[in-house]
Amino acid sequence: MKITFLKRTKPKAFEYKPLYYDKEKDDREKRKRELGLDNSHDRSTMMKGELQRRWRKDKTNTKEKTSSMRFFIYLLIAVMSVYLIFFTDLVQKMVQIFIPN
Repeated sequence: MKITFLKRTKPKAFEYKPLYYDKEKDDREKRKRELGLDNSHDRSTMMKGELQRRWRKDKTNTKEKTSSMRFFIYLLIAVMSVYLIFFTDLVQKMVQIFIPN
């Protein structure tokens, strides 16, 4: 073991050697991807697509529910405002408080 100062050691190189490599299969897959003939009908891809469709559907349902709920809340506020303005003397009392005779 040498003791050295100010000398950096080189990092250990990554030497991965695959156990099996089929160049012909790799070329076929590459050509399929380029032509758009990728086999997307396998089970996992179909399941992923179905999940995404369900999530999108659920998301739109919740958006519709919240937008309709928001509409009814705004409508309730508008109706209450109209009632307070036209059918009670609240506005007159407010005017008298801010502008005394």
